[in-house]
Amino acid sequence: MPLVTSTLALALAAGLPIPVFAGAQPSVPKSSAAVVAAPSISRDAGKARPPVSSALARLLAARQASAAAKLFDNSGSRRISATPASKSLASLARDGSLGSRGLMPVDPSVNPCADFFQYACGPWMAHNPIPADQSRWGTFSELAEQNRLVLKQILLKASQPELGKTPDIRKIGDLYKSCMDETRSDKAGIQPIQGELDAIAALKDKTDIPAELAKLDLEMGGALFNFGSQPDDMNAKMEIATVDQGGLGLPERDYYLNKDPDSRKLRDQYRIHIQKMFALAGESASQAALDASRVLAFETALAKVSMGNVERRDPAKVYHMTKLSELMRQTPHFDWREYLKGVGAPAFTSLNVAVPGFFKGLDRMSADVPLDDWKAFLRWKTLHAFAPLLSKSLVDENFLFFGKALSGQKEISPRWKRCVALTDRNLGDALGRAYVKLKFKPREKKAALAMVEALERAFDGDLEDLPWMTPDTKKRALAKLAAIANKIGYPAKWKDYSSVAISPNDLVGNVRNATLFEARRTLNKIGKPVDKNDWDMTPPTVNAYYDPLQNNINFPAGILQPPFYSNKFSAPQNLGGIGAVIGHEMTHGFDDQGRQFDADGNRRDWWTKKDAQAFKKREDCLVKEYSGFVATGTVHVNGNLTLGENTADNGGVRIALKALQASRPGQTPAADPKGQMSPEQTFFVSYAQIWCENKTAQAAALQARTDPHSPGRYRVNGVLMNMPEFQEAFRCPANSAMVRRPQCRVW
Repeated sequence: MPLVTSTLALALAAGLPIPVFAGAQPSVPKSSAAVVAAPSISRDAGKARPPVSSALARLLAARQASAAAKLFDNSGSRRISATPASKSLASLARDGSLGSRGLMPVDPSVNPCADFFQYACGPWMAHNPIPADQSRWGTFSELAEQNRLVLKQILLKASQPELGKTPDIRKIGDLYKSCMDETRSDKAGIQPIQGELDAIAALKDKTDIPAELAKLDLEMGGALFNFGSQPDDMNAKMEIATVDQGGLGLPERDYYLNKDPDSRKLRDQYRIHIQKMFALAGESASQAALDASRVLAFETALAKVSMGNVERRDPAKVYHMTKLSELMRQTPHFDWREYLKGVGAPAFTSLNVAVPGFFKGLDRMSADVPLDDWKAFLRWKTLHAFAPLLSKSLVDENFLFFGKALSGQKEISPRWKRCVALTDRNLGDALGRAYVKLKFKPREKKAALAMVEALERAFDGDLEDLPWMTPDTKKRALAKLAAIANKIGYPAKWKDYSSVAISPNDLVGNVRNATLFEARRTLNKIGKPVDKNDWDMTPPTVNAYYDPLQNNINFPAGILQPPFYSNKFSAPQNLGGIGAVIGHEMTHGFDDQGRQFDADGNRRDWWTKKDAQAFKKREDCLVKEYSGFVATGTVHVNGNLTLGENTADNGGVRIALKALQASRPGQTPAADPKGQMSPEQTFFVSYAQIWCENKTAQAAALQARTDPHSPGRYRVNGVLMNMPEFQEAFRCPANSAMVRRPQCRVW
C-alpha cells in the first residue's frame, strides 16, 4: 500500500475531477506509508487492487556500519525549534520555512510516557485547524499543499500563449486552462455527456449492454467491474489480463450491508443524492426518485457478491487463473466476446478472475435484473463519473454528499486545486517532468539513494540478528532484501503523450482522451513482459510504495523534501522522518502480504512451517493491539485491515533507529545536560511529527472502515509503546501508558 491512502471519499470530498481507467490496477495491494496528500477520484470502492507497492532496484552492497555516519548532515543533538506552528501555508511557501524549520515545538505539559503523540503534536494540532476545504489536515497535507502551489505556478505559465513551448508543456497548459474555464463548463451543463446518456437510454435489449459497457469503460474507467492488466502472481515478469469486482459508489461493501442506524442514514442520504443528480440531469422528480431506488438496489446486489476489504488483503484470495472459455461458460448471460471486442483487448486465452463469486453473481443479475434497472445504473455511473467536470450545480451536489456528508468537509476545494489535481492525474508524467526539472536536483536523488542504502544495511543486520527465524528462511529473507530495487524521484522513461489530443476549450473531451490513452496503454501490456520503469505515482506525490510483484520500493520526488528530509537537518531528524518511511516500505516486503512473494516477485512459499507459525503469532499480537484503539466515538481501528501497515510502521522505525545507532557506534542515549534532546529523543519526536494531524469525525470513521493505515495517533503511540528503546530514551516507568505489556515485535 502507499504510505498513505487516498480513499474514494477523500478524493470526492476534495471535489477533484479526475476520472481514471480503473482496470489498470491489478489485484495485489501495493504497500505504502502514508495517507495520500493529493487524492484523486476513482470510480469504484471495490476496484481491482489499490496501487500495490512497487519500488527501488539494486543489489544490497555490504559496507561497514560506520560509513552511515557520513550520510546525514549536522550534529546528533538539536534544540527544539521555535518556529511558530501557526504560520499559514502561504507564508511557509513564500519564505521557505516549511523547508528550513527543525523540529516543531512539543507540549511540555504532556508527559511523553503517557501520550507521546499529544506531547509531540499537541502544539501543531492547536495551531493548525482543518482548513474548510479539507476533511483531514496533517504534515503530509502541508507538504502536498506546498507542492500544489509549485504545480499551480508551472501550469499558469504553461497556459499562457507563449511561443517555443514543448508539446507536453502546451498540453498541460491547455488541460489546466480548459479546467479553469468554469463559465464554459457551467454554460454547457449536461450537454458534454448527453450523447452517452442518450446511447444508454436507447438500449433495446440486455444483450446490448456489454458493448455499451466497453465504451463507457474506455471513456471513464470501470463502471461495473475492472478489466485490465497485471503482473502474474506466479510469473511476475509477464503481464496477464485480469478482471476484478467493481461498480460500488459508496466506499466499501459494508456501507450497503450494515444494519446500524448510521449506515441506514448514510444509504438514505446516498439515495437522495442520486435522485438529485438525476433531476439536475433533466429527469422528472418521479422518474429521478424511481431511478435512484433502482441504482441503490443494483449496487446493493453488487455489494452482496463483492469480497470485503479484509479478505481482499490475502493475495491468494484475489488470484484465480481461469481459461477465458471457462469464464464464458460460468457467465453465459454476459457476452464477453462483445465486451472484449469493444475495449480492443489483445488476444489471450487465460486471465485472473480475482473474485469468481462476484462474476457468478453478476451473471445472475444479467439474467434477472430488468433492462430499465441496468439503464438507470449505467446512466448513474456516467453522470457520477463526469459530474465534477460539468455545471456548477452538479459539481456542488456531488460535493455535498461525497465531501460534506461522507467525510465532513465544510467547503469544496478551490477550482485551481481541483484543476492541478486533474492535470496531475491525466498528464502526470508531463507535469511531473516539469516539476522535477524545477524542484528535484541530481544531488537530492544521490542523497536519497545513500539514505536507502544505509537503511538496507540496518535491515540486513536486523534480519541477521532475528532470534525467532531459522537459518534457511533467514537466508531467503536476506536474499530478498538484497534484491529490492530502488526507484527514486521519477521514471527512467517518461510517457509519450503525443497521441493525446488536448484542447483549451473542451474539458470533458480532454479527460476522455487522456483516459482512453491510459486504458489502451494498460490493455496493450497483456501478454508482454512487465515494464519495470512504470510508476503508480506521479513525481510530485507526497507518498511512497512497495510493489511485491516487482520487489521494489518507489519514492516520488514530492516526498523527498522537508519536513521529511533536508541536508540541513540532523541525522536523528532525517532518520526519524524519511528514514522511517524508507524502512516502512522495505518492511512491506516482509509483512503478511509481502512475505508471500519471493525475491523475483513471484508468489511462492519460501518459509518453513515453523517460521510461518512464529510469524503468525507475532502478527496476532499486532492485530490485538491495534484492534483495541478507538478511531472515533465507538468506531475502533480494524487490526486485521491495518495489519500490513502496522507491521511496516513498527519495522520501519526499528530499522531507522538501527541505522542511527550504526552512525554513532559506542555512544550512549543519555540526554544532554543543557536541556537539549538526545539523538534518540530527537529521532522519536521527528518520527511522531510526520504523523501530526487533525481530522473530522466523519473522516476518522471513514478511515477506520476503509483505510489499511491506522490513524496518525496510533502510527505513533502504537509503534513506540512496543519499543524498549523509546522507554529508555524518555525514562518511562514500566507502568506507563507508553510501555505496552506484552510488547509486539515482528521485525
